Amino acid sequence: MKKRILLSALSFSFFSCSHEVDAPKLACTQPDFKVTKTVEKVYELSGTTAKQYLYDDVIEAYVVSSDEEGNFFKTISLQTKASERIPAIGFAVPVDASNTYIEYRVGNKVYVKLKNQFTDLYYGGLRIGSLYVSNSGDPTIGRVSQNEVKSVLNASCTNADESQLVESLSIEKALNDSKLNTLIELNDVQFTESAIGRHYFEESNNVGGSTNWNLRDKTGNQIIFRTSSYAKFADHFVPEGSGKVRGVLTKFGTDYQLMVRTESDVVLNGKRNVPLFAEDFQSVKNNVNFALPGWSNIVEKATKLWKSMLYAGNGYAEFNTTSTTAAENIAWLVSPKIDLTEYKNTVLSFRSAQHDLKVDSPLNALEVYVSTNFDGSNISKAKWTKLEAKVASLSTPTREFISSGGIDLSAYSGKINIAFKYIGSGKDKTLNGAFMVDDVKIFGEK
Repeated sequence: MKKRILLSALSFSFFSCSHEVDAPKLACTQPDFKVTKTVEKVYELSGTTAKQYLYDDVIEAYVVSSDEEGNFFKTISLQTKASERIPAIGFAVPVDASNTYIEYRVGNKVYVKLKNQFTDLYYGGLRIGSLYVSNSGDPTIGRVSQNEVKSVLNASCTNADESQLVESLSIEKALNDSKLNTLIELNDVQFTESAIGRHYFEESNNVGGSTNWNLRDKTGNQIIFRTSSYAKFADHFVPEGSGKVRGVLTKFGTDYQLMVRTESDVVLNGKRNVPLFAEDFQSVKNNVNFALPGWSNIVEKATKLWKSMLYAGNGYAEFNTTSTTAAENIAWLVSPKIDLTEYKNTVLSFRSAQHDLKVDSPLNALEVYVSTNFDGSNISKAKWTKLEAKVASLSTPTREFISSGGIDLSAYSGKINIAFKYIGSGKDKTLNGAFMVDDVKIFGEK
């Protein structure tokens, strides 16, 4: 009995003492480094060929990517904080390490030691890493080895709130090399129709281990939304609504791509914006004279008509003078009647592309018009008003569709027709080539 009493007393004494002991407080002990160079200067010193950085310089930037949910793989995107004078500048560091989100969390300030690293501009975006020589012998930027990551990327005790780093902007302004590897948020966007009812990643749409869908705004601008097959949300359905999407801007070739960190970066809870008129030309036949119900295909000069084309699975309308010998070709592609009676604040958008253009000239051009009295056949009897729109030009990469931007139609009511007029020459080879038209849409408010 005495032994039991003694044991109970000792137990009480132990737990009483344990309750009084405070847990040790964990403190960040990461050292700070003296910053000797700006990211802006490193960008200026870099080119398209990998170049070794020989000086003992240090830059600072903030982490904006994360591999926690698998959409980023062995690369870390960092950016500076924007100031009133200098916008944020981003760069990527390829690393031969996984689960980097543990050491380098979003918003964490990181000091980057540049000495003996290599830099280049990859499709316009700055990269910092180790040297990698391809099979063809070309030097490029490779991953920093796992053993060297922490000596190159030095995480600090300083963290910035994500709201201090993200920039809210339109798709049109996002399509710019100056925004690469920075955190952006696109407002009033939604996935295009082809993505609705589909998963973020689908094997049938596997492009280099990821699936590309498109986000679109009401003015017709589009950007690629890219999801890795390893993303934790890869098998989730793409949301149907509209709203905002946050992510890191990347680029491959001429294609700008938005990479989200987590599914929570996608906030599309609003009502989907449905156009009152839409034509994506996906039902057309390939390489025949254009013919869709309600549309008019009319020659004004020479004999060549607009054609419908399919390229890489995409349907569109095209006028191409390269096979003609006429001194002047003029042809009109006119939409069906579009009734705006019940709508206000109407906006037109479309996408255009080019191939084989030789010069930019009003004698070789794509123009857009609107009419309220077109009878369906006689172009000359209708009154046409030219609309200001951005169209593809010689500087636009071949076959790359660009948005017209939002074209205000609020001055119009009742029934209208939209027309695409091509002007060119088959005889003067400097005034020929092809213009392509796709995704004609009109949005309005009831």
